[in-house]
Amino acid sequence: DDDDDVIHQGGPIFLLGYSLGANIITKYLGEESLHGTLPKCLAGGAAMGNPLHIHSGSIAFPWNMVLAAGIKRSILQNYKTLKQFREPGYQTAVKKALMSPTIAQLDDTFSRYLIRNEGKPPYEMKLGYDGGGEEYWRDASSHRYVAHVSVPLLKISAQDDFLVFGQFAKKLNYCLENPNVIVVKTRCGGHLGWQESPP
Repeated sequence: DDDDDVIHQGGPIFLLGYSLGANIITKYLGEESLHGTLPKCLAGGAAMGNPLHIHSGSIAFPWNMVLAAGIKRSILQNYKTLKQFREPGYQTAVKKALMSPTIAQLDDTFSRYLIRNEGKPPYEMKLGYDGGGEEYWRDASSHRYVAHVSVPLLKISAQDDFLVFGQFAKKLNYCLENPNVIVVKTRCGGHLGWQESPP
């Protein structure tokens, strides 16, 4: 709307996201385009290493445990604040999450207490996913929205990306249906390591 011009003065804005950040910007561009609420100042984006379809249960050993350890570390670092939440069952979920060996089990435990937005304007806030991890993963995935992206979007994924390439390849057709989306698949690069990989 006209307010975009008042808020943003200057050149166009391009979004850049890596891994889950790539998933977030892809979903954002698709959702906002679908609902006609994409700010005029957004001219495009680039998504590096986007899984398109998030499902923690598809992450193989040992990475499923490594990712869980990182989340558990974050929970422990913020435990003083987390102890203050009094939502029924929340403290039990925190303890159960800390005992979860894999990211999939942790997500399934914690998903009922995540703060989220509805998928349509005005994007009202809501607490939790009644369907657990499955509902959370479906809601978080960008593949359902990539067909609606209305600005140029460059998606780059490495064929040897052990973390997301399998999920990306399964949902690639959603990208190919949209002329605004350019997909680049590199032979090597791993998960966000293009600058480190040999030519």
